[in-house]
Amino acid sequence: MPFKQKAFPSLLILTVFFYFQKISAQQNLDISISNQSLLATDSIQPFWFVSSQHGKFAAAGPIANLTDLYLGKDHDENALAGLSASWGINGVAILSSRNDFSLNRLFASIVWKGWELKAGTFYDPVLYAGLSTTNGNLARSGNSRPVPTIRFSTLGFKKLPFWQNWLSFRFEYDEGFLNDERYVANAHLHHKSLYGKFRLSPSASLTAGFEQYAMWGGKSPVHGQLPDGWNDYWRYVLALPGNEDFLVTDQLNISGNQLGTFQFEFQKQFAEWSLTAYLSHPYEDNSGLNWRNWPDNLMGVFVDMGNEKGFVSNLVFEFTNTRHQGIRDSKDTEYDNYYNHGVYRSGFTYQGLPMSSPLFTPVNFINNISMGFQSNRFFSFHTGVKGNFAENLSWKSMLTFVQHLGTFSAPYSEARNIFSGLVDLSWQLPGFAAEFGISAALDINSRDGKNGGIQLRMAKSW
Repeated sequence: MPFKQKAFPSLLILTVFFYFQKISAQQNLDISISNQSLLATDSIQPFWFVSSQHGKFAAAGPIANLTDLYLGKDHDENALAGLSASWGINGVAILSSRNDFSLNRLFASIVWKGWELKAGTFYDPVLYAGLSTTNGNLARSGNSRPVPTIRFSTLGFKKLPFWQNWLSFRFEYDEGFLNDERYVANAHLHHKSLYGKFRLSPSASLTAGFEQYAMWGGKSPVHGQLPDGWNDYWRYVLALPGNEDFLVTDQLNISGNQLGTFQFEFQKQFAEWSLTAYLSHPYEDNSGLNWRNWPDNLMGVFVDMGNEKGFVSNLVFEFTNTRHQGIRDSKDTEYDNYYNHGVYRSGFTYQGLPMSSPLFTPVNFINNISMGFQSNRFFSFHTGVKGNFAENLSWKSMLTFVQHLGTFSAPYSEARNIFSGLVDLSWQLPGFAAEFGISAALDINSRDGKNGGIQLRMAKSW
C-alpha cells in the first residue's frame, strides 16, 4: 500500500483534532489526542501492551503506530438532579503490518435525575486505578472493542427511599448487537446487572451484585435462523428453557448462551488510606448458580495509599482460578467450559478478542473467524503498583504469572506457564496538560519463548 494511503487515517485524525481545538473553549468540549509507537521482538506485541486496551491493538504487528483522538462532552452538574446530555466520538488509526481504522467510541446519552439512556459504542469506567487484570470482573473487561449497545441504567449508585442512610443500588439493562464476523452471524447480546451497596459504618461498605449475559438469535451455519421473536426474547432475558421452536439443547437447559458473574466488594476507609477487597465468581447457564464451582474465582485486594503524589499511590494483588468448572470427579462429563459454547462457537469474543478477562487465551481461529478459547482452565497471580518518583514523573508496574491447562475436552499435554511484565514511566509537562511516556514489556512463555517490546507515547488533552 502506498505511504499516502497508509498515513491517511492518522492525517485525518490530526486534521479533525486541530479543527476542533479552535472551538473547544466556546463549546466546553473534552478533547484528547495521543500517539503510541511500539516495537516488539516477535511477530506480535507483548501481552500488557495490547490487553485491556479496548481492542485498539487487535491488528498490531511487530512494529506499530497508533493515533487516538477523542472528542466529546460529559454530563454537567444537573445529571443527578435534572436533565443532562453527553456524547463522544473516538477515532483510532493503526499503522502496522495490517493497517486499521475504527471508531472505537461513538455514543450519545441523556440523563434525567440520575437515570440514563445511552446508545452507541462506549467504555465502562476504569476501576482499581487500572491495575486489575480485568477491571475486577471475570466476564466484563475493557479488553475488546465495545459492542454496539442501547443501555438503560442508573448513573452510578442511587439511594433508596427510606433507606438512604445505609442502602443504595446500581442497575443496567443492555441490548447489544454482535456485528463482527463470527460463527453465528448477527447474534444479539443481552446484558443486565444489579448491585446493592450496604453502608456498614461511616467508613465501611459492602457491595453485592450480579452480571448476566445472554447471547441469542442469529443465523447458525448448522441450525439456520435461531429463534429471535418477541416471545423468544423473554425466554433469553429470563434465562428460561426454550419451547418447541428452540434447539433440543435449549429445551433441556436454558435458552441461548447464558453466562455471568456474582460480584462482591468490601471497602474500608482508614485515617489516611483505604482498602478494597473484591471477588468475581463465574457461572454458566444454570450451573455455577449453585456454587458447585466454588473454587473458581477472581479474588483481589486494592490499596489506595491516600497520596496521589507518593512514591507508591496504589497497589493491586489478584489471584484467579478457573480450573474446577463444576466438575465432580475425573469421570464426570458435565462441566462448564467457561466462555465457550456448542452453538455460539465464537464464544464470548468480539472482533476476535475476549470480552472476558484477557487471561482467557489464546482465541482459536478458522478462516479468520473466532472459534472460542483454546484454554479456559488456568490459575494466575497478578500484582500491579503505581506511584511517583517526583512531582511530574510517575511510574507503573504490572507482573502476571499464568499457568494454562487447555480445556477439559482438549487439555494440554503439558501445562503452559506464561510470565508477563510491564514497566511504565510517564512525565507530565507542567502547565500544558501533556504527557510523554516510555514502557517496556516482556513475555516469557514456556512453549513459545520470549517476546519483549518498547513503547513510546505522547498525549495531550483539553
